[in-house]
Parts: sequence; C-alpha cells; structure tokens
Amino acid sequence: MTTTKTTTRNVSSATAVDFQVRPPFKIMEDNRRRFIRIDIDAPITFCTIKSADGAFWPQCDGPSGDGEILNISAGGILLYTTCPIMEGTLVSMSLKLEGCETIDYILGLVKRTDVDSGGYLVGVESITRERLNDVLNEREIVQLPASLSSFTERLRLLLNQYIYAKKLSTDNHDK
Repeated sequence: MTTTKTTTRNVSSATAVDFQVRPPFKIMEDNRRRFIRIDIDAPITFCTIKSADGAFWPQCDGPSGDGEILNISAGGILLYTTCPIMEGTLVSMSLKLEGCETIDYILGLVKRTDVDSGGYLVGVESITRERLNDVLNEREIVQLPASLSSFTERLRLLLNQYIYAKKLSTDNHDK
C-alpha cells in the first residue's frame, strides 16, 4: 500500500520581511511528485512575459506583482500573492533565499491558481528555454532577453547551497 504525505500551510503565518524556516525544517516528498519540496517563507517578485490571453511583453514589462514563496522544489514554486494571475501565464521571477545569491529572470509557467483568503495560491512550473516552443512562437522567442534562463538548473544549485548551509547550521547547533 502506498502512503501519501499531506501538508497544510497557513498563509497568514508567512512573513514578508525576510526569509525564515520554521523548526522543524521540513523537506517533503511523496510518490506523486518528481522533486522534493521544501517549505519556506521568502519574498518573490514576478512579471508577466505572456498572459494566458496572448498579450506579450518580451522585455518583462508586463503586469507584475510580488508575494511569498510557500514551498519550492527543482520543479517549481508554490507562492501566495494578492495579484491575480491566470493559469497559462508565462512569467519571469526573482527570488533570494537567506545566505544564498539572488536569482533573477527565472522562467516559469503558471500551472494553477486558487483563490485563498483574499489572495491567490499560485503554482508555477519551472520552464527551460528549450520548452518555450510550447508557449511561444519563434518570433516571440527571439524577442526575449538573453538574461531569461532556466529555472531548474539555477534553482537546483541554489537549493543545494541552502540545504548545505542549513545542515552546517544544525550540526553546529547540536554540538
């Protein structure tokens, strides 16, 4: 029999000022997901590159907003925002995790949006430049700045740095 782990988060507990991990540090894994998810609270900003209705802003100057990351994985981000954003929207994201570098111009595709307590829970899937053919035509792709990059590889490096730093911190605290 397969067991599935379920996690419930209260969005009202998220802090907008700084990145925090609440003890105990949770790394979640279940059999339906390809990547391990980490529950965190960290600020994120995003801007629309192409909306679900087809409007296109190649210089990342479309509608923008900010929010809080609720969990993160190599496959994507779950965030909370008060800005409405439709499924199918292509976005550029910027985020910073405590003790790690800031990463900007990360491509993501909004896969789900749910209304929650006056705001929105938004699931953003990582997308590589190679996969842009699924959401943009060739004319649109060539108009994009070269600074837009793959979410997956840069985030994987950032998460490895973050997990290593937290492990060192925990090991030093236990001594």
